[in-house]
Amino acid sequence: MNYQITISDHALEEMVLAASESFVLGNASQWESTEIQGYLWGSRRADAANSVEYIQVDKFSVSVSAWGDESFVSVDDRVALLKNSVLELWAPHYHFLGTFHTHPYETLDDVKKNQGWDFSEEDREGFLEYETLWELAAPSHPIAMVMAVTRIAKIHTSLLNVENNRIEFNVGNLRFWLSVGIGGMSRGKDKMFSTDDLLFHQFTRYVNLAGSELRGIDDD
Repeated sequence: MNYQITISDHALEEMVLAASESFVLGNASQWESTEIQGYLWGSRRADAANSVEYIQVDKFSVSVSAWGDESFVSVDDRVALLKNSVLELWAPHYHFLGTFHTHPYETLDDVKKNQGWDFSEEDREGFLEYETLWELAAPSHPIAMVMAVTRIAKIHTSLLNVENNRIEFNVGNLRFWLSVGIGGMSRGKDKMFSTDDLLFHQFTRYVNLAGSELRGIDDD
């Protein structure tokens, strides 16, 4: 299956605000750049042939109890359960989608050297082992997002750059990369994680799927 991903302005703003603060100021226990973790909600729909799934990320919430440093973040399993329970009561139209975390880097060269916009092996392994994500996202498979952030020395006029499963953009003198991956199952029922066949799409709301006939329209 192919996946097309959109993210609401509000969700992206919340990610950038949280990532900026943790990058510049760290957290309460460490006054240096720290990784953070959060969770994603939104909606999903597939086309009639079940060959393309459209995933809309509408809501993001950061975990204030997570702990970590510049290369690590950990969070209690109960956080996702608690937050999702609240939204089931207050916003049942949201479907739990998955997880989010950041990769802070001191310099742009560090990001490029480590391909910091991508998921690390530890990220991939942790995603596969995070049973709560799979439970809450069921019957669909969970998604993961990682946001890399660093400073840039020169500020030039720039636009959003979209490259398959990743978007890149500047906010002032900070640069951000947001990448997405998705879980799956092998034929042997083993959990998998992939960044293939995913495309960030700015306007999937306006994709008109075959067979999407409106009701209440006269035929004459």
